[in-house]
Amino acid sequence: MFSPGGLGDQGYNDLILKGVQLFKKQWYDRADVYIYCPKTTEEGSLVFSDWLAKPESSVPTLLVAASNDYEPVMKKCLAQDTLTANKQVLLFESSNPDNLPITTFQISMFGPSYIAGKTVKLLGLTSPLIVLANPNDGPIKTAAEGFKAGFGNGTETEYLADDWNGYIAAQQTYQKMSSWSSSHDFIFPVAGGSNAGIYRYSRDVTQSPLLAGMDVDQSNLSTYIIGSVIKNIDLTIVEYLTQWTETGQLPKSKIYGLESDYSDWQVAFGYLQLEEIKRNVFQEAIQQERNYHEGL
Repeated sequence: MFSPGGLGDQGYNDLILKGVQLFKKQWYDRADVYIYCPKTTEEGSLVFSDWLAKPESSVPTLLVAASNDYEPVMKKCLAQDTLTANKQVLLFESSNPDNLPITTFQISMFGPSYIAGKTVKLLGLTSPLIVLANPNDGPIKTAAEGFKAGFGNGTETEYLADDWNGYIAAQQTYQKMSSWSSSHDFIFPVAGGSNAGIYRYSRDVTQSPLLAGMDVDQSNLSTYIIGSVIKNIDLTIVEYLTQWTETGQLPKSKIYGLESDYSDWQVAFGYLQLEEIKRNVFQEAIQQERNYHEGL
């Protein structure tokens, strides 16, 4: 079950779909896969509650909610109904603060974002803007905190919405880019499909602030992208689904950081001179990320 309006974002959600397809190709004879693309969280709630209400059977079933937007939905539904013995739930990008009977994981963006912030600072840029989909999403807040920690004082932050609609506001970001470009020399956008408007604007004008790509290497979308915060979510989903198919169990809930194979700061091909900055601050970024998640 994808996030509302998530598919087609040329980033995180499309990479999840790639992972699901890789899994299905390998396990086509062992597992049936059904894909849901709700238009709203309310529609997602109906999918989840209908699945919960199905009677217990001998067939193991796993519901994968590929967005923490569904966490409140799950909390409400699981208070009214319980998981039968054949059902398990995997929720992306959550620390499970309510101790729901589900498995969760997070891919931390703090470390890669820290390297991005350091890079921007060492390039001599002075007025970066952090664009976030909304103020309520923990993972994108972590990315913002990482960038701020790397850059230091002088960043500004703008939110696109109060909820998941901030991830599907590409036209809004395109329209805002004119004013953003006049007052900022770098934009660090963590807003899913809304980032497309920023990249499109940078292709349409002769001058644009430098930019960061998000979730996948997006340097092909704009020559102004100096690097991308990478989340190898396709590898993660293949690992989790494979272990569940083979053993009936999921890996323990975990936060994956810069030390794992699941996150990175990938310098764009046209800016390979910035690789030296990455090498010089990589271990520092790992330690700062560790301190952040341990509350130090």
